[in-house]
Amino acid sequence: MDKPKFYIGIDIAADDFAVSFMTNPQEQILTKERVPNNFPGFDELLVWLSASGVVAGESVVCLEATGVYAEALCHFLHSHQFPVCIESPLKVKRAFETSGHKTDALDSRQIAEYAYRFFDELKPWAPPQVIVDKIKQLLSAREQLVRQSTASKNALKIIGRSVVQDATALEVFQCHLNQIKEHIRTIEKEIQKYLKSDPDLHQKTLLLSSVPGIGFLLIAHLAVFSNAFSKPLNYKSMAAFFGICPLKYQSGSSVYRPPKSRRYGPSIVRKVLYLASLSIATHNKMFRTYYLRKVAEGKNKKLIFNNVANKLLRLICALLKNNQPFIKNYQSINPLCLINT
Repeated sequence: MDKPKFYIGIDIAADDFAVSFMTNPQEQILTKERVPNNFPGFDELLVWLSASGVVAGESVVCLEATGVYAEALCHFLHSHQFPVCIESPLKVKRAFETSGHKTDALDSRQIAEYAYRFFDELKPWAPPQVIVDKIKQLLSAREQLVRQSTASKNALKIIGRSVVQDATALEVFQCHLNQIKEHIRTIEKEIQKYLKSDPDLHQKTLLLSSVPGIGFLLIAHLAVFSNAFSKPLNYKSMAAFFGICPLKYQSGSSVYRPPKSRRYGPSIVRKVLYLASLSIATHNKMFRTYYLRKVAEGKNKKLIFNNVANKLLRLICALLKNNQPFIKNYQSINPLCLINT
């Protein structure tokens, strides 16, 4: 993005939002509060910005990540040619000293100033593909049902171990569990249908499915992360984002901890990656050999599976970059070795 003239900060809530804009910290910051978070309010925002001389092509809009609260506004602003950037609330908070006051107007001014100070680090937001949003909703619904299924199983187990058992309670929980399982199967079929509906997404799905241990759930999560694989993937950035990248902790000669993953990022993707690493370390000869070698060296098994998950991410990125399927027993050969022979 080219450096803009106007920096717009929006602090959004469920029902309304506050908006401020500035050209630089030395100039006056204009603020408008209590703008309704709906389409009439969005039109009111455009009228106010236009009356204040703000032009879409010379502006950048910055918001904090607030989930669905900001979704409609982001789509609206993007459709009116406003560059939109969504930042982590923690990053914005750490950019300013703690003060006693906290209001929506003050937060919007800070977000506008944050956009001015850290413009070179802002990443432009673009609406995800419709199919990606649908897959994301299905994955979220499936995870909720899996948790309900676990709760029902635990309840049945508790009743089954009780001395006094009520037949109605058992029947209700068992019926509920059967319904949940049926709903999960329906959602999984719908996710697979979406993965096959788009030709490019279907081709990427077939490509990744050639790797032992990679199922459609992991492919679906990666498709959501990469907006249907429309943006290039870097395995180091992905490992850090998903929270499986071992990080150093050292300062001087006295402060040291063994490198370990922070476990930040989406826990669902981390769980699916862990299950994939279990599968590939069991059924693939190359990864099985690596796993047994590390176990013989006395390494912690969780650490080994974390390493396998990192290798799996690297393999996924390589396959997508080269547009080539997984080749069983493939071995990389240094070209210098061929020259010497």
